[in-house]
Amino acid sequence: MASFIDLEDSPMFHKQMFSLEQTTDELKDRCQRLYKGSQKLLAGLSEAYDGDTTFADALESFGGQDDPLSLSMGGPLITKFTSAFRELSTYKDLLRLQVEHVLVDRLHQFMSVDLQDAKDSRRRFDKSIYSYDQARERYASLKKSTREDIVAGVEEELHNSKSAFERTRFSLVNSLMNVESKKKYEFLESFSAIMDAHLKYFKLGYELLSQMEPLIHQVLTYAQQSKEVANVEQDKLARKIQEFRTQVQMDNLRAASNTEASTSIDITRPIRPVSMGSSYKNIEAIMQSTTNGMVQTIKQGYLQKRSSSLRADWKRRFFVLDSRGTLYYYRNKGPKPLGPHSNQSTAVGEQNNGVFGRFRARHNRNPSWSEESLNYRTVDLRTSTIKMDAEDRDLRLCFRVISPSKSYTLQAETEADRMEWVNKITGVITSLLNSHILEQEPVIPVVEKQNSCTASEAMSNVPTSHSRNLSNDMEKLTVGVSQLLREIPGNDQCAECSSPEPDWASLNLGILMCIECSGAHRNLGVHISKVRSITLDVKVWEPTMLELFQALGNAYCNSVWEEQPSVDIERKDELDCSTTSIVKPSSHDSFSKKEKYIQMKYAEKQLISLNAADSVLGSRARALWEAVRASNLREAYRLIAVSDASILNTTFDEIHSVDLSRLEEELGKDGHKLDPSACPRLRGSEPENCLRGCSLLHVACHVGNRVMIELLLQSGADVNMRDFHGRTPLHHCIARKNNDLAKYLLRRGARRLIKDWGGLTALERAMELGSITDDVLFILLSENE
Repeated sequence: MASFIDLEDSPMFHKQMFSLEQTTDELKDRCQRLYKGSQKLLAGLSEAYDGDTTFADALESFGGQDDPLSLSMGGPLITKFTSAFRELSTYKDLLRLQVEHVLVDRLHQFMSVDLQDAKDSRRRFDKSIYSYDQARERYASLKKSTREDIVAGVEEELHNSKSAFERTRFSLVNSLMNVESKKKYEFLESFSAIMDAHLKYFKLGYELLSQMEPLIHQVLTYAQQSKEVANVEQDKLARKIQEFRTQVQMDNLRAASNTEASTSIDITRPIRPVSMGSSYKNIEAIMQSTTNGMVQTIKQGYLQKRSSSLRADWKRRFFVLDSRGTLYYYRNKGPKPLGPHSNQSTAVGEQNNGVFGRFRARHNRNPSWSEESLNYRTVDLRTSTIKMDAEDRDLRLCFRVISPSKSYTLQAETEADRMEWVNKITGVITSLLNSHILEQEPVIPVVEKQNSCTASEAMSNVPTSHSRNLSNDMEKLTVGVSQLLREIPGNDQCAECSSPEPDWASLNLGILMCIECSGAHRNLGVHISKVRSITLDVKVWEPTMLELFQALGNAYCNSVWEEQPSVDIERKDELDCSTTSIVKPSSHDSFSKKEKYIQMKYAEKQLISLNAADSVLGSRARALWEAVRASNLREAYRLIAVSDASILNTTFDEIHSVDLSRLEEELGKDGHKLDPSACPRLRGSEPENCLRGCSLLHVACHVGNRVMIELLLQSGADVNMRDFHGRTPLHHCIARKNNDLAKYLLRRGARRLIKDWGGLTALERAMELGSITDDVLFILLSENE
């Protein structure tokens, strides 16, 4: 558009202004159509943003939760995709805001202000033209004879109308020129900004998806592999079903021949396995595999069980006999997992690496079922025998399993099934009584809570020879532990009064004592002495506890607690001032004298001699730290004995205070909650690189000495103490992939739901490291507290 050449009021000027007005009107129509299109674009972006967020929420609720179903479908992967969709929706919302502000709002501003101002200026200009024409006509119609005052008034009116005309004329020119000039840059600027917004939107999306491209391809590959594995498993299942049906038919064919053999068995005596040679060897081989951590199912199936209630009704129960020598049955009807110890899993040739290994390893993993949740009952075969037929001789296909607590009357579906159950249960009982498994595991048989009669009453139904064998094996369990403990130097007599053959122990003090001194130890409180029997509390004597006692013994422990054999102690109170002489009691002394000596020995620590180095708490803590790192168990025991309980939770920062300034420079001073992944000392994936805030138990976990850990825990160390990064000893064991120690800490009270300052539990940290191949560890980490 050319500028106004001449601003005089002329036909050329009016023609040019008219042309600008036509252009403005056409531009207004186009702007209205563009505004409608922009509104639809904005609405589409808003709807797309709502759709993306709704889809992300639906995707998260579908498989992004921390539940078994989500984990089986790849929950963490779905969580990553959900986060990506949310991020893309954020980019789309940003694009929507830019379209709204850069295009829609500016277009509305141009239409409502600039174009409307041109319209209003034209209306004012038309009004001023009309007034100017009227004033000019009145002035031109004046006569020569008109009075001067009238002429002057009309002339003034003409002048005013002309001034208004000129003012509105130039106002219209400015408005039209404003529109004419803005249309050159206003729209291009908005359109280019919109294109730039789209560029940034697609660029951000491309960068996000480019980062995820390797993961997307891996997921696609994993899905294809899973599809192939699923097809293979379906084929295996079909073959397995066919084999099972064939086996059932063969068993039915053998039923007739086995029936004749079963009728010749004397039902008045305990059953011995038929074909004892090869059948017993097979059961013995399966039983031996249990010592290597392999638990197998020997026999399983449905049996009718007679209820112990007055009605004596029959109920169908699913029984399982495994290689641990355990016979258990489920009380609920319907399909159930094979039991808490079943390790039947499908082995497929997959690569358990990267982020997918954890899902492959966890997909077929059995949950941590408990006896209460599965509602099953266990029959302890170590104290059981088996007889053919029921008490009612008229019932067919029955046999009885008699334990000290209860007698179970069972009925099979076929004679062949009954004989197979009887032979395999008898073989397991024989293997339990004759093999070395019973000697290696110091476990007392558990008597069921659901007993309806006493053990002595039930044992009256067991043959005399079998009861004698059971009692002999029970003695082996307790004699093995007591003999092992008493062979330790000094443990052949009581640590306090020297009575022979002590049968009580203090777990945290590592000593054996007689029953009378154990009463005095109990009076000290469990914070000083934890008393247990070596013959009754057999479950306490795990291998780690036995190793701890073997490393200590009465001789060494007394060398610490009785370093000064006799001491005179002055005791002052309000009534008298007396001197008490501490002398080690004998087995013939009174209980009060023994109790007084034990109180002074352990509670008051009167017989301990402190050297100069041990008198300073800092030096003792540093020495204990070094003893734990060097696995010097005896030195650690001595330092714990000469110190109070607070030394057990001494941290690295308190011992190595001189290095805190350098650590603060490297790790920062902003609080103590530092994400482990942000620590520069831990980027080498070695937990011992950063010991700030670590306790003695953390260090013992680094060393990997389970006996040292047991000593610290028995002495009162906090199993859930956190370091500078919020990591418990359990986190450290997981980071070092020491699964055995991790399981040990979990069984000793380590809380599995504690999160480090990065917000991750021990289970989540283990998943970061890859597949959790240890089923027991996974179950312990997954259980609810």
